[in-house]
Amino acid sequence: MDFVIETLRTDWEAMLRFAPRLFYGLVLLLFFLVAGRLGGNVVARVLRRTGRFRANEAFFRHLFTWAVGVIGFLLALGIMGFQGVAASLLATGGVVAVVLGFAFREIGENFLAGFFLSFSRPFEVDDLIKTGDLTGEVKSIELRYVHIRAFDACDVFIPSAQIFREPLHNYTRDGLRRPSFTVGVAYHDDPKTVVDLLERVTAGVKDVLQKPRAFVSIKEFAEQYVEYEVFFWLDVNKSERGFIGVRNDVKIACWQALREAGMTFSTDVTAGIEIKSTPALQVAVSQAE
Repeated sequence: MDFVIETLRTDWEAMLRFAPRLFYGLVLLLFFLVAGRLGGNVVARVLRRTGRFRANEAFFRHLFTWAVGVIGFLLALGIMGFQGVAASLLATGGVVAVVLGFAFREIGENFLAGFFLSFSRPFEVDDLIKTGDLTGEVKSIELRYVHIRAFDACDVFIPSAQIFREPLHNYTRDGLRRPSFTVGVAYHDDPKTVVDLLERVTAGVKDVLQKPRAFVSIKEFAEQYVEYEVFFWLDVNKSERGFIGVRNDVKIACWQALREAGMTFSTDVTAGIEIKSTPALQVAVSQAE
């Protein structure tokens, strides 16, 4: 009985000696948890104001909170006298990170690519981009993937690593676009007149920019017609009609101008060439007497 009492007394004294360190460790851990949460909210507000990292606001908030919390937990273990446990946790965490990195290499690659894209992002939400063979409008940006809506209204979720690895075309970063189309005009219509007419009409269409100027290039002397390519510029961020609408307006205006000028134009101008025939030969036979 005396042995049991002595053991309990010893344990009680040991607990009393350990209590201050336990208290200080818990206070330190609580402080770091609160500081991490408050700091995470501050980081989220800053990112929300900048707008650049708004899509990954929640990730950075949680990342900051957890990082500060883990640091506080390891420091609390050190204050309590468990330095060996803290060192073991760090070593074990490193080994686990390596193992998980090999096991989930593609997922980790996508997260890492999304992390770098957050700092050097070549596009924003609502931008029109092309990556690989896919072209569409950006709907959301996450660390693991980018949500793109294609022209056929199909929602595609592209891994961040693919976007980070392959060339990226951004058609609306500054809103400036240069549409073009081709039209075939018959050889008997003067090329200089055709070029001047198409350039003047294109420049007069609403939402077509005056600088850079619209221009027309003689693309090819085809077998049956001369092929002209019309180029013009517009700002899709300011245009009321949009890319397709302005492109259609320019096409219609050029069609009307060519028609009013009496020019023969078509993808196959031979269909519009007027074929004239000689009048029928009148033969009179007189009867000899």
